[in-house]
Amino acid sequence: MVKISVIIPVYNNEKYLKDCLDSVCTQTLADIEIICINDGSTDSSLKILDEYSEDERIVVINQENQGPSIARNNGLDIAKGEYIAFLDGDDIYIGNDSLEMMHDAARKHDAEMLSANLSFLTPKREVIPNPHYDRGTFYYFDGECEIEPDEYGIPFYFTKNIYRTDLVADIRFPDLLRGEDPVFLTKILSKVERIHGVAIDFYGYMVPTSFDKLDSYEKKYHYICQYRQCIDMLNESKLFKTSDKYMNNLMLYLDGNVDVEVYDIVREVFDEGYFENYEMEYESFRKSNILNKILVENTEEYYLKAKGELGLKQDSLMEYKKVNFKSQLDLKEEEYANLLSENERLKTEYEKEKSFNDEVKGSKSWKIMNKFREMRG
Repeated sequence: MVKISVIIPVYNNEKYLKDCLDSVCTQTLADIEIICINDGSTDSSLKILDEYSEDERIVVINQENQGPSIARNNGLDIAKGEYIAFLDGDDIYIGNDSLEMMHDAARKHDAEMLSANLSFLTPKREVIPNPHYDRGTFYYFDGECEIEPDEYGIPFYFTKNIYRTDLVADIRFPDLLRGEDPVFLTKILSKVERIHGVAIDFYGYMVPTSFDKLDSYEKKYHYICQYRQCIDMLNESKLFKTSDKYMNNLMLYLDGNVDVEVYDIVREVFDEGYFENYEMEYESFRKSNILNKILVENTEEYYLKAKGELGLKQDSLMEYKKVNFKSQLDLKEEEYANLLSENERLKTEYEKEKSFNDEVKGSKSWKIMNKFREMRG
């Protein structure tokens, strides 16, 4: 019987893929299947998968590039294991007995979901601590215990868990360009009754060297939609602690964000009153974006609409631009004056330090000790 099905979506992971596969193939738990879904890679990833497929436990699926959600779903559709585990093509399982310990603990406690700890990986493949634990973003397991789903933390890093197959039988990843992972894990947190945790350094997550930007309207739309989906599901399941944490995460993303597309999407996706517990933060976001949109739209019609919403004093767009330009100029002049002041302060400090050093070097004791220093040199 297959004890754990490990599902690995692969897309252009040639640099780290062998490291990833070695971390699975050398596991002490032999009764596993390793489902690798090549998501239309254009590098040598498929060649590497073919080489490793000599191991009879490895199943390789080829698909056109459709993204990790579809890849993982295709893996879930054929998985035969008692439990499901996920691994990305540039990540690793830290210990070669990790899966065995996870499976043993899951069976012992009849756990629907078993959770462990996740560490970060540097590009040099060094395992380093995960800073999110210190921030309280996630529950850190320093011993074996059971926790409520609401104690898990923000619904990220679903890969640090294993799931009993019947738990995820009707759960799949949404076809989103961004934010598919939190939606998947939120569905699980909303369904599972208890989570068993173990103090195992289980998963090594490769820290991205660069972050894929939300550089299209569709990506931004999907990213914001997943917040609405997750928060609604969490509230419906009475997981209010996690909902609050994820809402805070959304407000951090919106703070200072003056992207007109993001503003329009937020207004479309969220109902009026959705931010009633974050009224000040949302009002700041709203006002900043209306002011920015005045300049982006650059029409008298939109200015008059914004004037009514914000109570602006200027009668016309041209007058507003003049005032806004002067405000920006005054701000730049103030910044320049502050820089000059700081520069003068640093020059004064430097002169004081230089004067002190000159006094020390001119002292009798320095000259005497300097002879000894020269002799020792």
